[in-house]
Amino acid sequence: MLKTILLLAFLLSFPLLILWTEGKSKVVRWVSPIIICYLVGILIGNIPGFHPDRRLLETTTMISVVLAIPLLLFSANLPVMLKQVRPALFSFILGIVGVLSCAFLAFWIFGDRVSQADAVSGMMIGVYTGGTQNMSAIGMALDVEEEVFVLLNSADIVFSGIYFVFLLTIGKRVLGIFLPRKKKQAEQEVEQADETASSESKGRIVHVLSGLALASLMVGISVGISFLITGALAEPIVILGITTLGIAASFVRKVRNLPLTFSTANYLLLVFALAMGSTANFAELLAASSVLFWICGFMVFGSILLHFLLAIIFRVDRDTFIISSTAAIFGPPFIGPVANAIGNRGIIPIGIALGLIGYAIGNYLGLGFSFVF
Repeated sequence: MLKTILLLAFLLSFPLLILWTEGKSKVVRWVSPIIICYLVGILIGNIPGFHPDRRLLETTTMISVVLAIPLLLFSANLPVMLKQVRPALFSFILGIVGVLSCAFLAFWIFGDRVSQADAVSGMMIGVYTGGTQNMSAIGMALDVEEEVFVLLNSADIVFSGIYFVFLLTIGKRVLGIFLPRKKKQAEQEVEQADETASSESKGRIVHVLSGLALASLMVGISVGISFLITGALAEPIVILGITTLGIAASFVRKVRNLPLTFSTANYLLLVFALAMGSTANFAELLAASSVLFWICGFMVFGSILLHFLLAIIFRVDRDTFIISSTAAIFGPPFIGPVANAIGNRGIIPIGIALGLIGYAIGNYLGLGFSFVF
């Protein structure tokens, strides 16, 4: 019991420490808080002889996901974003085409070799158009076996990690050989309602609690709709419900301008990453030798390759390809480090906007694919 309490306290407090350190350390900003949380979680999950409470980790990931999704969408002014990111949105759509194509191929090639093949492909679509929280949400909605989810998450960390290192190191030079270059965009601050938040601790707490209360209300409404329609807790309805309500709420000015919703969601994503990383037991992954490992690798590198080929055909410039690919494969938390690595911080707002759009559509695409197939 004491071990469980200490683990929960660590899961909730370590992300706060990282967020506080981020403002004081260039190293933390360069590496990215979410990567640090993933890595620390992986270390915890792979300590010899230490077995973290799996039920606690599952509960933490579930709660952080269902609350983070609407909070992320509250501050997303989607009509304005679509106008501002129109050129980059085309590249993002090409990336989605690559993901959907690879998901279909993976389903066709590996479908008879893995259980819940439609759900696996749907989860892969969710994570590579939105983010890991989309994969988690789709997995919960489709009642995917715990082992399947853990193996997919572990494999995703391995393969997407390889691509991330590529982007941070030689990606700019290699991709520049094939893709045209474009003049840097002028740097601008990412506009978030969070910036208007009161500097007083009491005011900040009120804003955070208000956002969490509204997100919790949407979860409750979605659960209620699920029981009204099916008479039971149907997780696909809950996930689509909170996504739809979050998008709808973003059109309400008072909700969109509610301070600290994005920051609160960012904190929840760090908690999610820490808990999720702790479930990634690489000893289990190697022992399983699962075809799921290769499905994930096929999805990551296949979708990136298709996106890249389409970018060449349609003459997408190098920086736009990199930032739209980052938004699709990783999501908003990874935009900053990649933009810094390619020396174009002016593209950060566009990348974050694309990532938020991915969050909004990832659940629809993933669940839609699973229902069709």
